[in-house]
Amino acid sequence: MDESRLIKDPNEPAPASFADAYAELQAIAARLKPEPGQIPDVDAIEPLVRRANLLAAHCQQRIEAVRKLIGEQSAS
Repeated sequence: MDESRLIKDPNEPAPASFADAYAELQAIAARLKPEPGQIPDVDAIEPLVRRANLLAAHCQQRIEAVRKLIGEQSAS
């Protein structure tokens, strides 16, 4: 599967599901791996980093929501 198709525009909202957001983060990480002897294209990297920041924040919010639910259930 072409992982680059998973990567959306930085201005699009994060996917609703954690799994989709995490898969997109993995695709971005793969794209950002430096190629030996190749000069990084900063113009191509910048939108990927912006998108990754959005996705990482979304994933963190989902994880925190689950932690909160677990905490509420154990307190009951």
